[in-house]
Amino acid sequence: MESTAVIATQKFCDAWKAAFTGVLESLGAAAVVCSWRAPLADYAAPAAPIENAIATRFQISKGLQGLSVALCDKSVAVQFAQLLQSEALDPTAEFSEISRDAFTEFLRQIAGQVATEWKAETGLEIDLAVVDPPEPPNLPGTQTSTLEIKSDKFAPLDMQFFFDPSLCAALIAVPAPHEDAATAPTPAVAADSSDSTLNLGATPNLALLLDVELQATIRFGQRDMLLREVFGLMPGAVVELNQFVNEPAELLVAGRLIARGEVVVVDGNFGLRVSEVAAAGQRATLLDL
Repeated sequence: MESTAVIATQKFCDAWKAAFTGVLESLGAAAVVCSWRAPLADYAAPAAPIENAIATRFQISKGLQGLSVALCDKSVAVQFAQLLQSEALDPTAEFSEISRDAFTEFLRQIAGQVATEWKAETGLEIDLAVVDPPEPPNLPGTQTSTLEIKSDKFAPLDMQFFFDPSLCAALIAVPAPHEDAATAPTPAVAADSSDSTLNLGATPNLALLLDVELQATIRFGQRDMLLREVFGLMPGAVVELNQFVNEPAELLVAGRLIARGEVVVVDGNFGLRVSEVAAAGQRATLLDL
């Protein structure tokens, strides 16, 4: 049976694979396959400096503490930057300051997706921040492996990752996974299946949270935009949303859809006349925050 440390490290590596797959597919790459070439192993610094390479440092905090460094050739970085900018891929193109900014933004999206994947697998929240300036991956005891990324959009690309000792130690300390739902005991909770409200009896500590402030937002619609479209915005520009004028606006609390309704004006302020409330199960997901 695998140890908790091995399982946590595997989940963390899997989160990086899933993040690259998801972000690249969102940028138009198809048939994306990511795989680690080998398990994490001790890193031995090369005798000569690595030429023509770009290093990016990720500071990891919250549920995990440590440092990770991604290293790749400039030809790899420029292709990721071109994908983000919806440009034709040319690995021989110059890695300019614009390319560097786009590549950094690409990795920020990867970092955000890694945090999402990790929470989905473990229930633990982490923050991954791209930190400047990057530090060379020469820390004693650093673990390393190479992620190979394939797609029908480009030839196979390699990114080498380095996990510092503090991050490896944090992964070892990750709690063991919960018992399988089929074998875990289920507490007896009396519930009326016909009740359309949230069952407070199932969450006895809810009263402790009722005075917590949450951010409420009214959303009229949304739209996915390319980075170059965002940079092209100027006074007078019109951004078309995916919602018709006769459709109800949405009320989001802490980013979760809670209700829909009609926008009104109350004492000179915008308001929402609720016409539809989300199901109890949807509202209950707020407790997961």
